[in-house]
Amino acid sequence: MTMETQELIKSGLSLTETLVAYLAKDAMGAEFLGGYIGSNNTDSASADKQKETLGKLTQTSQDMEQAAAQLSQRAEKNNERLGNIVAAIEKLGTSVGRIEEEQRRYAEQFKSVIEQSTAIKKQIDEIVNISEQTNLLSFNASIEAAHAGSAGAGFRIIANEVKTLSENTKKSTDRILSDMDRLSSSITALEKETRSNTDALTALSKESAGTLKAFESVRTINSANNKDVERISSAIATNLQGIQTIVKDIQQGEDDSQKRIEKFADSASKNAMLFNDLYSFVYELKAIFQELQRRN
Repeated sequence: MTMETQELIKSGLSLTETLVAYLAKDAMGAEFLGGYIGSNNTDSASADKQKETLGKLTQTSQDMEQAAAQLSQRAEKNNERLGNIVAAIEKLGTSVGRIEEEQRRYAEQFKSVIEQSTAIKKQIDEIVNISEQTNLLSFNASIEAAHAGSAGAGFRIIANEVKTLSENTKKSTDRILSDMDRLSSSITALEKETRSNTDALTALSKESAGTLKAFESVRTINSANNKDVERISSAIATNLQGIQTIVKDIQQGEDDSQKRIEKFADSASKNAMLFNDLYSFVYELKAIFQELQRRN
């Protein structure tokens, strides 16, 4: 074997060893690339779980928004009902106040009637007194007429008529007094009942005013709660829009990343095939040079 052949074989072995060392480094890179792709696949699975969690969060936010909207509608309806109740109580309070005023006026009128009936009774008492005095005078006149004998006959007749008129007047005044007493008792009882009704209406008016105040307070609180619910609903809607935007961005980013990884993996797979072919060729070439060296 010539010197040139030996040098050629030696150079070929050196070249193949250099290529093997270089390919070994590429093999480490290929191994790293495979691990990176596997890691990205694992991250992709985690991202899928995150997307699923975000989807559930979005659904929960939507449910909360719907529930808040329904709560706001119910609060609005309750506020409307409270408004109707308040209006009815105000109307009732106005009616009670008017009736109370009428009852008070009736009580004053009954009081005036009682005073008038008392004055009439006094006048009747005076008439009775005059009647009794007239009766006494007619009795004295009858005595004087009896003393006068036949000369006092006409006077005696007049005295008897006056006596009869006095007695009839007393009977009439007694009946009037009796009727006045019954009327006065009835008016007094009616006046007491009217005053009792007035007191009851006054109490009812105060109670309705207190109830109205309580309902007004409830309506105010309900209105405030309704505004809070509206603010919460608005905040939920805003957060929901933010979550949906984030989910959309994440999904878009993951889709883009997945496409890049798939493209990169495809290129890496093709490079790996070329690398394996080159690796086999270099080892075969090295084996040829080793065989030539052994034979020589």
